[in-house]
Amino acid sequence: MEKLPAGILPNDANIEFFADPENFGRVFWISEGRTHRFCELPLHVMDDLRDELLSDTKALHGLRLMGNFTEDEALEQYNYCNRGRVDGVPDLTTSDKKTKEYVECGRRDKCPGEDKVCSPLMIYGSKITHREHQCLKLIGIGLPYKRIKIEMGFRRETAVNSLIDRIRDKMHCANNVEIALKVKELGLV
Repeated sequence: MEKLPAGILPNDANIEFFADPENFGRVFWISEGRTHRFCELPLHVMDDLRDELLSDTKALHGLRLMGNFTEDEALEQYNYCNRGRVDGVPDLTTSDKKTKEYVECGRRDKCPGEDKVCSPLMIYGSKITHREHQCLKLIGIGLPYKRIKIEMGFRRETAVNSLIDRIRDKMHCANNVEIALKVKELGLV
């Protein structure tokens, strides 16, 4: 059973950010059953998020590579890249705990800020590479090995077998059916 997003119920003061799919970099947040624009965050929350960003030199460098942002735009973009996915885990709790998450923004493998600004896809403590993620999606929709090989541009069967073996190890799965189930459970397809 899937959990409701944090902040969706009127008595839930936790905060869940979500990315605006129409506007890259725009973020909204939900708390106590109401939706707000990013700039409407309470000042103490905004200050905490700003401190977090300023202490992350890698992210600051990535944001510079991504474009010419004002300080406020950079802060919003940072949260878009790290907290823009709606899920059942609050991005900010009432006890000031912050979590980051993998956000599929549609710019992976093309964005100059990738792996600098955004959180990588992690499964069971293992970083999933872009190619592994591509393969996971194909397994998740039920494609057989030969079709995955073609879709991913591999020339040899051993290359796709090696990639899938690596994925199985990282995901602690015995076969592709288990991988497909976990891919769907994680919302990757």
